[in-house]
Amino acid sequence: MLNAISQQPIPITASSPSEAAKPAKPTDISNPSSVETQISPLARLLGDSMSLMKQRESTLSRGEMAGIANSALNTICGPGYDALKSLHYQQKPSDPDPARQKLAADANAFLEADGKNSQHALNPFAGLSREELDAVASDDSGRYTVNERRAAYLEAYDMEQAWRRQVMAAGQAEREATGSRRHFYEEILNHYQALPPLEQSLYPASYSQKLQAHIQREPAVEDDSFDWYQKFPLAADNKTPT
Repeated sequence: MLNAISQQPIPITASSPSEAAKPAKPTDISNPSSVETQISPLARLLGDSMSLMKQRESTLSRGEMAGIANSALNTICGPGYDALKSLHYQQKPSDPDPARQKLAADANAFLEADGKNSQHALNPFAGLSREELDAVASDDSGRYTVNERRAAYLEAYDMEQAWRRQVMAAGQAEREATGSRRHFYEEILNHYQALPPLEQSLYPASYSQKLQAHIQREPAVEDDSFDWYQKFPLAADNKTPT
C-alpha cells in the first residue's frame, strides 16, 4: 500500500494465509446461523473495510485521500508506530471470537518473525488483493489492531517491491537490446493507473502526464524483436487477451 518508494526495503516472506484469513468452507445456505458461523472473521471485516474505502473514494478529493494515506502510514510504520510499539503488541480485538483473536495473534507473530528476518514469517493477510490490503491498512475505524493493519501494509509493500525488481531488470534489458525504454515507461504508467486511488493519491497529480511525456520522448524501435513479456513476466500475467 501507499507508495512504498519512499520507504526503506523491509524484507518479508509472505506465505499461506492463516486459518482466519482463508475462504469460508461450503455450508448450508438454508440455515442463516450456519452461514454466519462459517464466514471467516476476516471476510466479515473486509466487507466493511471495502465499503469504507469505496465511500471515501467517491466523496473525498485526491488531497483528502492523501491525508488518510499519510495518517495511516504514520500509525503503522516509522516513528509513529515505534513510539507505541509495545502497546500495539498488547492490543486485542473487542470481538471474543477465538478465530478473530487468532487473526490478531497471527499478525503479531508475523511481525515478530519478520523483525528477526525469519524466512518462515507467515503473513495472515497473504492472498488478499492489493485493494483489499489497502482497505485493511487504511481502516482507522478500530476494526483492526494496529499490528493487523501493519501486516496488511507489509504484504502490499512486498507486492510492490516484487513488481519494481522485475520492471527495473526488464527496463535495463530493453535499453540494452533496443536503445529505448518505451516499454519500461508504458509499464510504469499501466501499473500506476491500476493502483487503488488511495495509493495514487500519494503520487504527484501530474505523475501520469510526466510518464506520457517520457514515453513520447523515447525513440520508436522499428522491427522490434525485443520480447517485453518474456523479460517481464508480471506484465504477461496481466496482459489483456486480444
